This record gives sequence, C-alpha cells and structure tokens, in this order.
Amino acid sequence: MNVVIVALGASFGAFFRNELTQASRKVKIDFPWMTLLINIAGSFILGSVTAKIKDNVLLLFLSTGFCGGFTTFGTFNFELSQLWFQKQYLRCFVYFASSYSLGILGFILGRII
Repeated sequence: MNVVIVALGASFGAFFRNELTQASRKVKIDFPWMTLLINIAGSFILGSVTAKIKDNVLLLFLSTGFCGGFTTFGTFNFELSQLWFQKQYLRCFVYFASSYSLGILGFILGRII
C-alpha cells in the first residue's frame, strides 16, 4: 500500500513541477530560476510537512511522494553541468551555492513557521 501512496503523491508533485516549468519557458532567462525556486519551495514544504504532520500515510504521501516528485535533483545536476560546459563558471557556482544554501534555509523555515 505504501508504494501506491508514494506513487500518487509523486504523480501530483511531478505534474505541478511540469506545469511550472512549462510556464517558465515563456520567459527567456539565462539562468535555471524555475528549478531553483521549485527545489527551494519543495524543501520548505518538506520541512513544514515533517514538522507538523504526524499521520504516517499523509506524511508518506506528501514527503516522499509529493516532494520527491516535485523537486528534482536530476534536472538540477543537468542544468548545473550545462552551465559548466558552457564555461559559465560564475553562474554555475551561484546556482550550486544558492540551491543548497537556500534549500536548507527553506527546509529550516518550513519546520519553524
């Protein structure tokens, strides 16, 4: 049953990530802002969910499922490597540093808010 719960949550998370990503492609910005924002928002949601929800089924659905499907480590690494191979080293570093630092901050804020 846990597999179904995680799969349902992940499908909702992936759907919302895709919708946001598609909407962001209408604006030409030479930086992966949407992935950064999605991962920060996902970290915030995960922090909030793990701090406040005690029901195991709902926690599994929202944390492993929704947040796992919503956030994206693979896309982050692809975009990071693209910046590196395009020799955009400063943007690569800013993206790397801001993703991790703001992601951790988002998680912490989610836990305390």
